Amino acid sequence: MAVDGDFRDFVVDQLSAIPVAPRRMFGGVGLFVDGLMFGIIGRSDTLFFKTDDSNTPDYEALGAEPFTFTRGEEVRSMGYHTVPAEILDDPEDLAQWAEKAIAVARRAAAAKKTKSRPRRKSAKKPAKRKAGTKKRP
Repeated sequence: MAVDGDFRDFVVDQLSAIPVAPRRMFGGVGLFVDGLMFGIIGRSDTLFFKTDDSNTPDYEALGAEPFTFTRGEEVRSMGYHTVPAEILDDPEDLAQWAEKAIAVARRAAAAKKTKSRPRRKSAKKPAKRKAGTKKRP
């Protein structure tokens, strides 16, 4: 289901303290800062922020649900939770929660970089010849 443009504009306006770049994605909208996605607008105009162990308890304390999707017959979840209505309605609170979600996105990107960085091969040194031996052709 496509995202309502008015809701997208409302969310971006509520986050005006943060340089958010919204981008259409798979029927929803991804919210980006510095090229990192920290939020999703989807599912009948629902806002989700990126979560990990550092901020998931805040969402769960307010009854927020995780972002889930179905692949085949399997239900999968992603590291995002719904933003509670009381947070969405207050621009200052929303900005604080967004900053935490951005920090989660930065940590995830940093962890991904270290995992995908190829190991450097050590330069092989030529084998030392014993004194008085000739190099073979």
